[in-house]
Amino acid sequence: MKASKLLWAVVMALTFVLISCDRVTDEPTIEGEMKKLFDSQAQRKSFRVLTASGKPYNHKVDWHIVGIMVPSSDTYLTKKVDTLSNGDLKISYDWVSFTVRENKSVIDVEVQKNETGKVRSVYFSTRNSDRQITLPDMRVTQRAE
Repeated sequence: MKASKLLWAVVMALTFVLISCDRVTDEPTIEGEMKKLFDSQAQRKSFRVLTASGKPYNHKVDWHIVGIMVPSSDTYLTKKVDTLSNGDLKISYDWVSFTVRENKSVIDVEVQKNETGKVRSVYFSTRNSDRQITLPDMRVTQRAE
């Protein structure tokens, strides 16, 4: 009798958990690895925002930019945020800028030439009003000359 009650409780708990879970397949993420590596030269690369299932971003789960941060820190580096004439959003720091295009489906990353002699890195942080497993965050690292 006790075993059947326990089994019933476990089945009900699992049912509740499975029903209440969001579909993570629609959550946005960045294509490829989260860590983006650039050489020391000035350059621009574009990265698509995809769903966690690898399909083109379908906008079922929205996301917002938090800012440019020091990796593994709560320190913000964002210096400038612009809405461009075409509606794209550009967020910048000294040597790097991120332009969010095509209704949040593409993120362009542009880095200036690294003449510091040191490797440098920033973290592009995003969030959602819901708790997500995946987000289009990325860590941009630029090599030294």
